[in-house]
Amino acid sequence: MKEIVEFRIIMRYAHFLFRDDEGTNLGDSVKVVRIDKNDPRFNAIGELQKKACEKNNLFFTYFEYKRSYTETEINNAEWFQMFQTRHFEPSGEECGTIYDESSACPICGSGAKQLSPLKLKRSSIPKADMAVTIAWGDEKVVSERFVNLVRDNNLKGMDFEPVISSANRGQKLNYYQVRPQYYLDFSKKTVFGRTPFDLSGKVPGYTLEGVQPDGTLVKKVIPPEIYKCPNGDNMGLCLLTEAYIKSDSVLNGLDFFASKQTIGGRRGVIRQDHLFFCSNRMMRLIKENNLKGFKFEVAHIVDE
Repeated sequence: MKEIVEFRIIMRYAHFLFRDDEGTNLGDSVKVVRIDKNDPRFNAIGELQKKACEKNNLFFTYFEYKRSYTETEINNAEWFQMFQTRHFEPSGEECGTIYDESSACPICGSGAKQLSPLKLKRSSIPKADMAVTIAWGDEKVVSERFVNLVRDNNLKGMDFEPVISSANRGQKLNYYQVRPQYYLDFSKKTVFGRTPFDLSGKVPGYTLEGVQPDGTLVKKVIPPEIYKCPNGDNMGLCLLTEAYIKSDSVLNGLDFFASKQTIGGRRGVIRQDHLFFCSNRMMRLIKENNLKGFKFEVAHIVDE
């Protein structure tokens, strides 16, 4: 497996590490660079980010791991993490989907139950076979084509629930919400954190102060954001390695499951995310049938 990390560097600081002809410029404000973790500049990015944060600034604004595999590695892998590459808005909650927030973890906010069918704006759903709203969470939808592939090939591990139009009350759309039948635990080998250089599990709270036109001092308390939940509901803001899942007997004969724990953060309509995993067989069927909206990375089943 070859692993590189893509960063979006603030342009005015990029010259500290990179030549002008390195990477790709996004306008005048951001430079996109891809760098191997063995490159000595990789750790330097983390040091510059730390110094920038100390001054309420940023050296990079975004990162993404890019992993590629040999044909042998793909053939030998039994399980893959299934990524959704198409995103859309508005979210289900913005379209009238009802959640029970009282069932969520009081610390990290993960686990609110969906009480109504998923309601979405039909015209906003991408022309893909799998997509997820900007809310993440369980708002993942698949096409009828995907459902037929699963049923025709007797793929095990998922159920489908109807998606309802937000414009026409009760009208079912030609999309379905995915409901995993099994949720399995992450192994301790899986690493989570805020960035490749920051494995912390929370952002401290702080107070914003301002002055109104009449001279009144206004203070707004911003609570801390908890990503690594002490209750074990949410593991962290980002997944930083390939996924490692604890071995379980239910995997025998299974083609699909989701992680029991979530990742991400709860903010506004954004919800924490259960990760999806599929068998090698299911991955190949998706590719052979040219279904759209998927990306795959090798996942590992380990004994603990």
